[in-house]
Amino acid sequence: MLLFIGLLIVLLLMVSVPFVLLEVATDFSVKALGVVVIGVASYLMTRFINHKPFTAIGLSLHPAALSGFGMGCLLGFLMVAGVFAVEYLAGYVDLRWGGLSASASLWVLLLGCVYFLVGAVFEELIFRGYLFQTLMQAVTFLPAMLVMATLFAIAHGRNPNVTAFGLVNVSLAAVWLSFAYLKSRSLWLPIGLHFSWNFSQTTLFSFPTSGISFDGRSLASLVQSGPVWLTGGAFGPEGGALATLALIICTWYILKSKTLAVPDGIVTLDSSEDLLMAGVAGPERGSQ
Repeated sequence: MLLFIGLLIVLLLMVSVPFVLLEVATDFSVKALGVVVIGVASYLMTRFINHKPFTAIGLSLHPAALSGFGMGCLLGFLMVAGVFAVEYLAGYVDLRWGGLSASASLWVLLLGCVYFLVGAVFEELIFRGYLFQTLMQAVTFLPAMLVMATLFAIAHGRNPNVTAFGLVNVSLAAVWLSFAYLKSRSLWLPIGLHFSWNFSQTTLFSFPTSGISFDGRSLASLVQSGPVWLTGGAFGPEGGALATLALIICTWYILKSKTLAVPDGIVTLDSSEDLLMAGVAGPERGSQ
């Protein structure tokens, strides 16, 4: 685990220098670069330390991968739609169409998809990827989840309009996404959840996401009122009790769902197929 952190730091320093010198770093470019760097570090560790394929960190391409990602997208959308519906019925939100043309709307949707998908992959590789899974092996799931949930909240601690309640919900979101990984032993489900939650919040319903209002990423504009403890106010739904309820309900569904399960035959960091193969190879070598 420490080796992975050290490797990650070295790779980040190596590839970030041109961005700093040329002063071309943007939020998107940093996240895209982060995906590459974390991907390379994870590949090197899984391949040469764990002796597993890179996909063992939860990126196996199997039939359940697409369904897991799709289910994550559906659940994330339903959660945000539910929050919006409650606020709308209570008279707390007014969604005003931005007057975009069809082509401009498609462009906003495309940009939103790319931006929030890259962001979701970046954060899931960091917080539910190799580091989290290795920590799980060392200290079991619950302590590992609590550690990563704390780090997830700290990473959002300097966001604009942040509140204590918002950070509690960010931690709860990390718990939600960790259980999604545990239930499926795949990153596709949490990536789908994470992507759809952020994309739906900002692009479809025009809420701020984690305190940030993304210019040019929304189809409409939102006028919001109501108690901040319920709606989240300027921090977005993540700062309010409606998001807390949505996260709890979705976590419960994930844990109880029979459609979300670990597919047969997948390789994970803690699966024992390499040990079994070593045991088979040993007697063969001895009999020669």
